[in-house]
Amino acid sequence: MKDSDFVRRVIGILTEAKQMQTLIEEDPDRDDLSGENMRALLNEMLPDIEFPMDATASDLAEALSAQLGPVIERLTGVFSLIYLALAEIHDAGRTDVSSTDVLQDLALRADDLWPDDDEDAE
Repeated sequence: MKDSDFVRRVIGILTEAKQMQTLIEEDPDRDDLSGENMRALLNEMLPDIEFPMDATASDLAEALSAQLGPVIERLTGVFSLIYLALAEIHDAGRTDVSSTDVLQDLALRADDLWPDDDEDAE
């Protein structure tokens, strides 16, 4: 998956979380909310994990680390980048730009911000 697509999925997760927060604030007693969309976006970023048929517990731990480690690093990096972009606007005292505006801008500019990203980076 390209880095820019990865960024867009993280932005999708954050957007879904914000929508859920708004709905809960409007009606704290509602029980019809689901994290299904966020889970689907997260699952799109996770690789299929392969294990040897005769894997020991140690082999499984090593395989999980090797196969999920790079994705966890990417997730951490993207969430950090987005956090910093939001924090920069907040710390500057900008009231003319909402968090939604920042996320939309990052999503629209993702291909420009990561022009040489590698589709093989999974």
